[in-house]
Amino acid sequence: MSPETISLDVIYCRAYGREIVPYAFQRTLATDADLDVLIAPTGLGKTAGVILGWIWRRLTQPSQTPRRLIWCLPMRTLVEQIAREAEGWLIGLNSTFEQAGQDAPEVHVLMGGMASNTWRLHPEYPAIIVGTQDMLLSRALMRGYGMSRFGWSIDYGLLHSDALWVFDEVQLMGAGLSTSAQVEAFRRRAGWRCKEAARSLWVSATLEPEWLATIDYRREVGTPRTLRWNDGGAPEPSGLSARLDATKAVTRADTVLTAEHDKKPEAYAKALAAEVMQAHKDGRTTLVIVNTVRRAQALYSALRKAGRDAAGLLLLHSRFRRPERRRLEERLRCEAGADRIIVATQAVEAGVDMTSAVLFTELAPWPSLVQRFGRCNRAGELNVQGGAEVRWIDIELSETGGSAAPYDISTLCGARETMALLPNAAPRNLPPAEAPPLSEQVIRAKDFEELFDTDSDLSGYDLDISAYIRDADETTVSVFWRQTDGNVRIHAPRPGRDELCSAPLGKELEKWLRDRRGGRAPLAYVEDPNGRNNAGWIRLDTAQRRLRPGLVLMLDVRVGGYDAELGFVGGLSSAKVEPVVLEPVESASGGSFSTDADVGETTDGDPLTAIGQDDVALERHLRHDETLVRKIASAAGLDEGAIRVLARAARWHDVGKAYGPFQARLGRAGDGPLLAKSRLADRGDREDKAVRADGPDQLRRYFRHELASALAFLDQHDREPDADLTAFLIAAHHGKVRMGLRALPGEEADPPEARIARGVQDGDELPEVACGEEISTARRLDLSLMEMGEDENGRPSWGARTQALLGEYGPFRLAYLEALLRMADWRASNAEQSGELDNE
Repeated sequence: MSPETISLDVIYCRAYGREIVPYAFQRTLATDADLDVLIAPTGLGKTAGVILGWIWRRLTQPSQTPRRLIWCLPMRTLVEQIAREAEGWLIGLNSTFEQAGQDAPEVHVLMGGMASNTWRLHPEYPAIIVGTQDMLLSRALMRGYGMSRFGWSIDYGLLHSDALWVFDEVQLMGAGLSTSAQVEAFRRRAGWRCKEAARSLWVSATLEPEWLATIDYRREVGTPRTLRWNDGGAPEPSGLSARLDATKAVTRADTVLTAEHDKKPEAYAKALAAEVMQAHKDGRTTLVIVNTVRRAQALYSALRKAGRDAAGLLLLHSRFRRPERRRLEERLRCEAGADRIIVATQAVEAGVDMTSAVLFTELAPWPSLVQRFGRCNRAGELNVQGGAEVRWIDIELSETGGSAAPYDISTLCGARETMALLPNAAPRNLPPAEAPPLSEQVIRAKDFEELFDTDSDLSGYDLDISAYIRDADETTVSVFWRQTDGNVRIHAPRPGRDELCSAPLGKELEKWLRDRRGGRAPLAYVEDPNGRNNAGWIRLDTAQRRLRPGLVLMLDVRVGGYDAELGFVGGLSSAKVEPVVLEPVESASGGSFSTDADVGETTDGDPLTAIGQDDVALERHLRHDETLVRKIASAAGLDEGAIRVLARAARWHDVGKAYGPFQARLGRAGDGPLLAKSRLADRGDREDKAVRADGPDQLRRYFRHELASALAFLDQHDREPDADLTAFLIAAHHGKVRMGLRALPGEEADPPEARIARGVQDGDELPEVACGEEISTARRLDLSLMEMGEDENGRPSWGARTQALLGEYGPFRLAYLEALLRMADWRASNAEQSGELDNE
């Protein structure tokens, strides 16, 4: 069977391992690649429709189908479920890809911690990337949460190129919904639009197309192309009637959430627990959904005190560490149909395939309530027994809005009016959802363009993007627990994914972490913004840093703040936390080291300069990089002009390593060949000699070899076609020298009047270097382009050049080229490290 003749029916049957016929809307999803919006009821197969439709197009029309499918979810509890579904379908389709002679996509989770780098290292391969809106949207804005700033441009370039973004359960996205619409508009903007640009699809049961009508989306896109599950008068699929007519009798609960209860949730929890116990049906599932984690924890504790055994009780929310959360999710799947009470937050509001006989839900915005109803008598399985029961818990709303959080009072008032008139929550009876209020702070093109510059200001701060990612009440940080010595500065690996736990960002967290009762604040650490590697941490009480969304905090186990049964509790528990046992993780470049710090500071921070099976000659490494970038760019479908620029940048990217003191650090012997990598770990005598050396052999602080490389290239090839683009790619290949060029705090020139930036000073000498088919002749480096304006020869400054490139190529294509060159360099270094050079 040739790829062109594979039918969609075959894809579905092999994916599910049984006979199954796609619905009409799923066929349209597969054949129409230009849709913007999909609206279909909960449980009808939206996920399968999108993923299997994309897989079918990858098999039958690979050159016309985006290489990456990016699934963006508002909650981390949904991520691994979607990933599991995709992995299960791909297992059934492996043989189909083999028969077609194509690489099957791999599934990757992007949810905080050290995730797999395979999707980055091999951008020419198809991939399904499933992640939270915090992780994905922050990367789409060039400010990736939970990752080194020097990797921001890689993820930005790859996620915005050759990709289909799917925004799922958009009713929960908050401010992220407006941002997603604006970003799609930017991709279609004249001057920024490019052949490789990504595009977006929004899917939900309650979505309406006008929700996307942001200022730039209206101008650049207009009316979104929308598919509804029943478009075209398709016959109602077998079994759907029972689902659409599933009986769910609606009544108001006796318990009411008052303003006083919001301050003291224990009293509210006690009253609600009694009502839940009374309404629970033996042998069935009762689901209780509340709007905050704190109330969920209080209710769970109240049910335990009321005599409910832990074996028949589950607590689900977003503030568990991964190991505890996975155990809870496993119980949720394996104990389906058992006698149990599940207490949850919005974590089960969408994407969770479960049902209940009794549903309690606090008042919430109407789209959220519709999703919650979908977790009760889900498939109409209780229709023959009289149906299920929904009890909604009213909320006393006040001007201060405390009890309404995290929702807007006006949306709750509208939902209350609807609920008061609703006798049955059967899907067919539900009124349409009204458009949620658009975010007050919408990112505009100028803001988006400014984010392309990844340099922090002189104090180490960055532009705050949190208002574009989530509503203010929903912002979080990530925390993890380690045993520390309590020193002001400590050296420790970055956290693994299993260690991380989400914590709410707000006054309570700030107060707890800065509380000085007992003479000293709790031992909390943030990454040192001025550190030279990714493993330096500085105590929060001395760091003078404000807490911001996406920040990663290391807490001493003695601080407390976590309970394995309740999740993150902050200052409510001072009991010692049992840390997660660390497992080996991938390095930023996919090798065997977890951070840059693992190779020490014997070079300029290039994590793979000092490791390998043997010394690697500079000329050999440059040739290897050029070969790899040609291979990657060609497989990714780039045009010959782009491939030519990338290849030339690869030939020159490490010329700056020929600098004498740098070679001394690498331990180059006498007149031996110039080195790109060396086995410093096995040559302590060389390293010690180089480190102790002074005078001409002393490597200057902050030295960036890639800046020296770019200066050498421009000095010899300025004003040639694509010279500025080539120089930018050379300079940016570690993510540390990009849009701006300035001296860092603490850099001092010798003599003082000389120009200096990133450890490179006017007059530094480079010897002759063979660059494949070119030669970089010996020369002194000139830093005149770090000055504003033009120099005496009419050459523009570095900042003027990079801004001109941004205007000419647009942010998406420029970052994509940057990412492809960096991945070629990572893969070359990996191959040289492992001795598998020929395999690349």
